[in-house]
Amino acid sequence: MDAERVYIPIQPEQVQALSRATGEKVWRREIETTWAPLLLNEVLYVAASDEIHALDAETGAQKWRAPFENSMIAPLASGGDLLIGVFDKGTVVAFAASDGRMVWTRELGAPSHYAAVSNGMRVFFALADSRVVALNLMDGTPAWEQKLEGMLNQPSVARDRLFVGSNNNYLYAFDDERGRLAWKWRTGGDVIGVSADTKGGAYYASLDNVLRGVNRGNGNQRWIKETSTRPILPPQTLGNGMAYEEVVLVTGVSEIDAFAAKTGTAAGTYVPPSDIQGAPLIDPALKPYTVAMVVITRDGRALGLRPVAMMLAEPLNSPFTELPGRRLERERVVR
Repeated sequence: MDAERVYIPIQPEQVQALSRATGEKVWRREIETTWAPLLLNEVLYVAASDEIHALDAETGAQKWRAPFENSMIAPLASGGDLLIGVFDKGTVVAFAASDGRMVWTRELGAPSHYAAVSNGMRVFFALADSRVVALNLMDGTPAWEQKLEGMLNQPSVARDRLFVGSNNNYLYAFDDERGRLAWKWRTGGDVIGVSADTKGGAYYASLDNVLRGVNRGNGNQRWIKETSTRPILPPQTLGNGMAYEEVVLVTGVSEIDAFAAKTGTAAGTYVPPSDIQGAPLIDPALKPYTVAMVVITRDGRALGLRPVAMMLAEPLNSPFTELPGRRLERERVVR
């Protein structure tokens, strides 16, 4: 999703662009894909079965297409001006986003079924053999790796921390530059993902139906809340932390629950008319009167939602730089 459009792959062989404001169809292309498209600098990248398509986001016109040989096993990711593809048997290929040419390739020794994440300097992978691997983004050379326990889940990166959850009920936080374990937390269920805010907080959900808020730097727990639904996706954080307080969204099969990022207080629930398909599309900077979230349901509907609770909200008060009103001269008193 961008400011103007929402891009949705439709089975069996179609990608559609809808108006974000109205839901009206803008364009469509006959492309078969099993992955969510990747949007970068007004270009939409779609990974088909044997090639990557680069489409103009406004019109859907083809910009370039680049073939590949092996089967892609994880969603396409981005790092700087590169597209990162993960293929069977643990092969990673970096493509130039400008024209699709291959920039570098690297064998990781084990597959990964999760999208890579990048901090702009390195790109990170959670592998099926329980290793976390970091490659230098520029040339694909190894930066560091760590061996963990259990089956790893979708990694995420925030500032100087790389987060990886595992089905051994641990969340691991690493120094993203050197790979040093910064801290780890044990939970009552498999950790399925992490999100972070702009103020040093990190939030992770686990299959014991619990959402936790911790300090990103040292892992100290800020709060813990039970959720009314079992999470199926990593939590998502939205809001700018200034005019509008940040909230954390937890997505289950049939509802989305919101919690205040600062305190963990329940902030609302949205129940769509059918079960949810994939992660909700969320604008991280909420704006009144505009569609801020799009939900796709399993019965083939796209729903655009506005942030009702903030429709009449005003920015926080700021101190005066000068006193308001008109300066009056002191009257001269004649005695």
